[in-house]
Order: sequence, then structure tokens, then C-alpha cells
Amino acid sequence: MNRRRIGAIYRKDMRDALRDSRVLTALLMPLLLGVFYSFAFGDDAAVQKIKVGVVAAEATKLTEAIQAQAPDSVRLTFVDVQDQGEVERQVQREDLDVGLVVPAGFDADVRAGKAPSVLVLVPSAPSGSGGDFVAAVVDRSVEAMAGRAPAARVVQRTMKPAEDSSEVALTRLGAQSVFVLVSAIMLLGMLAVYAVPAVLIEEAERKTIDALTLIASPAEVIAAKGQFGVTLSLVSVPVLLVITRSHPEDVVGVISAVLLSAVVLVGIGLAFAGLLRTQQQVNTWSGIVLLALLAPAFTVGLAAPAIVNQILAFLPTVWTFRLLADAFAGEQLYPDRWLAYVVLVAWGVAAYGLVWWRLSRQEA
Repeated sequence: MNRRRIGAIYRKDMRDALRDSRVLTALLMPLLLGVFYSFAFGDDAAVQKIKVGVVAAEATKLTEAIQAQAPDSVRLTFVDVQDQGEVERQVQREDLDVGLVVPAGFDADVRAGKAPSVLVLVPSAPSGSGGDFVAAVVDRSVEAMAGRAPAARVVQRTMKPAEDSSEVALTRLGAQSVFVLVSAIMLLGMLAVYAVPAVLIEEAERKTIDALTLIASPAEVIAAKGQFGVTLSLVSVPVLLVITRSHPEDVVGVISAVLLSAVVLVGIGLAFAGLLRTQQQVNTWSGIVLLALLAPAFTVGLAAPAIVNQILAFLPTVWTFRLLADAFAGEQLYPDRWLAYVVLVAWGVAAYGLVWWRLSRQEA
């Protein structure tokens, strides 16, 4: 491949993009949505909401004592749960932030000077989570009930989260960060299936794509178009993170996820453009493809059925969302990270292979 020819095509595309209102729309709409989400959910961290499941054979004053220990920045909600098995399942699914199992006669034993046990169930969340807060104040709460220390033996058990929980990112990151991730995926998707096809179809209508294939090989044209789309992605996503005041824990992880996803999605956009003939078709079909790419956003915070998760697992943006969520959290929220790279690379190979085959036939 000739770098000079690739560079010439790339620079032409960048100049055209700066004058194309459709490309600017693809850039500005997700950015504006990101700003809106940032302000709409900007106070998420001001009040920490903690949902506590309580299993108790009889009425207990422990919940009131825990509530009295909570500062104004913490809002506790107590939910009665039928039995220990059920509260364990709900904590594991992260329907509850923490679970308490209070034995029968707990209040009477505390008043009598005994040291009864209370079981605290917390998810395997990072330090500073709601479960950690409740576990830390149970001791003080029981001491306040008894008027002495120590008054009870607190047993804490960490519950492994359910691997198929679609709510894990919303629970760990909060609504603001999750919607910023959704905006980032929307930005990558709009650039891939709207901006890139718009540029290509315009060239096809003007017959300039035929001229390009005369002076450059199919591989060089693909490289230039891919470089054009990836450049827009690598510039716009950091801008989105800056204007939404996002602070991911793993910056390198964010960069690698955006780079790989941009390369793959731009390839899908190039293959998609090969199926279209007019700008009207781009306007009509790009929205449908974009909705498919944004499907992961529709399941965030919802207990999606297993079959839905299995179907969505075939979409590349599901794995983009998971990689970005892991990077934002600074830990692995989702299992099988290696599978994310396998799926994304497979989509990329298929997309660019299809584009190369089409251009080769056109050249012949």
C-alpha cells in the first residue's frame, strides 16, 4: 500500500467532512445528549441511596438504630424479605445493596447483655459501596441499642454478583456515567453508520469513487476511509468525556476500547454504505442500523430475560459497552473480557473483508 495515496484520500475526506452538515450533525447530537445527561444526573453522587433487605423473624429496632447512624448524605430504604435464601439471591442480582439477617430474639438478647449474631450480606462491590457503609455502622447501631460495647457479633459475607445481571453497570457506576457511555456508543455509531456512509454515497453519486479505485488499490481506499472514520471517533469521544466531566478509573482501558470499537464500527459503516445507492437511503436505513447498535442501552437497568442477553451478545456494541464500563469502574464488572475482543475482531474482519471484496469486484 502507498502511504501517500492513502494520505491524500484521507485529507480529502477530512476537508469534505468539515463542510458536510450531516457529519457535523452526527458529531453534535451525541455530544449535546451527553451534556444533557451530565447535568440531568449530575447530583447522583450528592445523596447515596442504599437499599437494604431485612430478614427478621420478629419486629426489630435494629433498622431504626442503623437509620439514626446515617448522615444526611445517605438515604436508606429498608425492604422486608421472606427468608435468607431470597435475600442472598437479591443481593447477588444486585436488586439490593445489602442484606441483613436478624435472628429471632435479637432485640431481647441485646437488652439482656448477650452478644447475638447478625449476618450482613454485601455484593462484591468496590470499597465505599452502600453495603460497606451498612456493614460498618451495624456495630455502632447495636451498641446504641444496648448502651454498651460490644453488644453483638457481626458476620459479614460477600456475595458474588450474578454474571448475567444487566443492571451491574447502573448499580456500580450510577446513572450519569452509564448515560455518558450510552452517548459515547451513540457517537461511535452515528459516525460509523451515518457520517461515513454519507461521505461514500456522495462520492458514488459524483462518480469520484470510481476515480479513486483507478488511482489506488481497494486496500488503500479502505485504509483511507477507515482512517477518516477512526480519526473522527478518537477526537469526538474524548471531547464528550471532557464536557461531561467524566473521570474513568482506567484511561488506557477507555482508549483501547474506543480505538478497537471505532475501527470495527467504521468497517461496519463502510460495508453498510456498499448496500446503499442514494443519500435518501442513508437517511432511511441508518436510523434502523443505529437502533440495533444502541440496543444495549435499552437493557441497562432492566432485568432482561436470558434470551434477550443471548441475542444482544451478537452485537459488537454490547461488548463495547462492557469494556467501557469496566474501564470506568477500574475493575472487571463483566465476566469473559476476552470474549469481547474475540467478538469485536470477528465483526471487524467480516466487515472489512466484505468491503474489500466489493471494491475488488468494482475494480474488475
